[in-house]
Amino acid sequence: MKMIKYNLGVLLCATLLLSSCRDFVDPNIPYSEFDTGAYLRTIDRTSVDFDLGDLENSTFALTLEAVDIEDGATVETVEIMVQHRRLIPDVGLEYTPSAAPVLIKTLQLSDFSPNDESRFLRTSFVITAAEALAAIGMTNDYVACDDVFEFSLNLTDKFGRSFNRGNVSGNIAGAPFYDSPFQYFVDVECE
Repeated sequence: MKMIKYNLGVLLCATLLLSSCRDFVDPNIPYSEFDTGAYLRTIDRTSVDFDLGDLENSTFALTLEAVDIEDGATVETVEIMVQHRRLIPDVGLEYTPSAAPVLIKTLQLSDFSPNDESRFLRTSFVITAAEALAAIGMTNDYVACDDVFEFSLNLTDKFGRSFNRGNVSGNIAGAPFYDSPFQYFVDVECE
């Protein structure tokens, strides 16, 4: 009986010794060769609608953080585009002047700067309702309650790649950490 316990103990020790002497195996994934992208994290949105009774003082404002492999330094430009739409009962959406967004402003890398809260570069911008209306060729008289102004962003990096609402994944656009929809809706509210 003593001999069986002894042999069992030796076998157990040998098994532990042999199983713990494994060489580290490098993963098959070449991490150094990944092609990384970029996105614009929404840090702050200080306006969510335009007031029909006070369009002169209504604004759309964002603070964005450029997230990429170089902490935001691969950003070349960020184009801000706008389009107007109205829901017409029994007809559908009507876009003015057309369904294609119109360029309203372009941000350069120089518009982004370091901040104290993260390592990524940040920028803030404000677009007034008057600027949005002028860009799409509308006047205050045409705007009605429940109209929507769609602002969309197109980030172009120094490698010539574009990131926008058409190629962003649901995880990047809607997840709370990333919060990078590349598209923002501003409703026209009535008092």
